Amino acid sequence: MMTEKIVVSDTNIFIDLVKLDLLGDFFSLPWDIHTTDFVISELKIPEQKAAVTAFIKRKKLTIGKLDAEEVGLIVERSDETGGKISITDFSVCHYAQKHSYTLLTGDMNLRKVAVNENISVHGILFLFDELVRHCIIPPELAADTLKNLKGINTRLPLDEVDSRIKKWETTNKNMDMM
Repeated sequence: MMTEKIVVSDTNIFIDLVKLDLLGDFFSLPWDIHTTDFVISELKIPEQKAAVTAFIKRKKLTIGKLDAEEVGLIVERSDETGGKISITDFSVCHYAQKHSYTLLTGDMNLRKVAVNENISVHGILFLFDELVRHCIIPPELAADTLKNLKGINTRLPLDEVDSRIKKWETTNKNMDMM
């Protein structure tokens, strides 16, 4: 399988994917997936940590390392925001920027920083689009899973969620009629 892009995932992406039982599907995308050791440390629920670390063991998830100078920089940046953006969030932002990778996050404050710094950034809805586009999950499953996500993640842009659900349910109905 050819690698299409390299992405750096924030903690909230992993947490949502584990809750939705889509983590394995995420790692089926034609991407090299990276994160930082700060993200792994932030996974506190044993099942979530075990699910993510299984992909590290299978060499499907790369852990980006930051040197002491970089850690100092991200701590300083977090302090400047008064804690609005965590050290973990700045670690993935810095890592993505340093390597010109795409950042995956559901954190609005981090997203704003990434956009301001010209870092390519996407969220969980983009992942759903890509899972459907690459035929990893069918549109009907994507629609049903997005409905579940609405109950888990209250910070989603509901208009975008609802338009995808409608589109994928319509796609499925049209396929049934054929």
